[in-house]
Amino acid sequence: MTESVTFILLVSALIIFLGYIGEQFFRKTHIPSFLFLVFAGFILGPVLGVIQKAALLPLLGVLAEVTLIMVIFHGGLDLKAKTLLKDGWRPFVQVALYVSISIAAVTMLSYFVLHFNLVISLIFAAIVGGETTTVVIIPLSRQLNIKDKTVMFLTFEAALNSIVLVVLFLTFVGLYQSGNANIYSTVDSLVSSFSIGIFIGMILSVIWIYLLNYLKNQHYTYVLTLGLLLLTYGLTDKAGGSGYLAVIIFGIVFGNHRFISELFRRKIKMDKLEKDIFNFQGEITFILKTFFFVFLGLILSLSFSSLYFGLGAGLAILGILLFSRFIAVSISTYKSDMVKDKLPIFISLAQGLTPATLAILALEYGIPQANTFLVLVTYVIILTNIVTTVGAFITLRGKKVKTNAASV
Repeated sequence: MTESVTFILLVSALIIFLGYIGEQFFRKTHIPSFLFLVFAGFILGPVLGVIQKAALLPLLGVLAEVTLIMVIFHGGLDLKAKTLLKDGWRPFVQVALYVSISIAAVTMLSYFVLHFNLVISLIFAAIVGGETTTVVIIPLSRQLNIKDKTVMFLTFEAALNSIVLVVLFLTFVGLYQSGNANIYSTVDSLVSSFSIGIFIGMILSVIWIYLLNYLKNQHYTYVLTLGLLLLTYGLTDKAGGSGYLAVIIFGIVFGNHRFISELFRRKIKMDKLEKDIFNFQGEITFILKTFFFVFLGLILSLSFSSLYFGLGAGLAILGILLFSRFIAVSISTYKSDMVKDKLPIFISLAQGLTPATLAILALEYGIPQANTFLVLVTYVIILTNIVTTVGAFITLRGKKVKTNAASV
């Protein structure tokens, strides 16, 4: 075995161990593992020079695409039709307000302060404008001892906002790539791309649900599902459609197989298979997430000017997100029993994989200022996770004080 291969294996082993340690650290301290992993990447790269950034950038593009496919598939699985029909309007209002206000404000900041052009500003705003990550939000919400209804609200919000932002990102990138084409041809191209994605994603997912109902007792069904997921993306892309939207639709339809079976009056029982898929999906996402955030730390710069710019712009964007979230939470929880959980909902703004992968994809698509996107997104992820962590600590401490006071 050559030294380079041995080195890659050793570094990979180290990164996986760091990911596991980060998860245990999160469970003990409530500090998101993202921060630990980005810091580890920063030490391995810019500080010690163990791993060179230039060698990893081509790999990072492929990793970003696969990671985003897995993230939006998982998000689709979490969007349950019955939950939506029962009380779905509140998380919809939350996402609509939080995302729209954030995108509008970040676009203005990017255009007037950072001096991006309008379309580039919209692309950047779609990357950081209102995502919340299930990887941090859901475990943390359960530890805050809040209502199950609130946990479901946060789960639904996190799944939905990631999907909305991906669709908006693809839309704005489409506008940029259309160049000087007139508005009618641009809209026609986008509608065609999205229609193809929705059609292929829906058809293949429905077919696969019925096939899996017969294959559910066979081995390697998750691997087959993963293969079909990648096939869905590839076929849609080759057909001129949006591969990511096809994956989103595939996940939503697949996650609602019970609802679909009731709708068509067919008996489809895949409870054990669904549980196995969720478990294996979690393992795959863990590996992708771990490598991705360590790699993200590698691209940070030691220069003071980069730190000053990134931190300053990151704090400005954080202020926008806090303001937007305050308005969204106040309206979406109005006259609801979730009003008592307004603070936990408000602080649950930690960002994660979606903005990071979209920033890398912007680089792959050749978007101007994409390198700047990467720097700013990294700071936004760090700052939003810090706010969520500190907010969770304050919330837990407040509840302990109330409990102790009540017991006296």
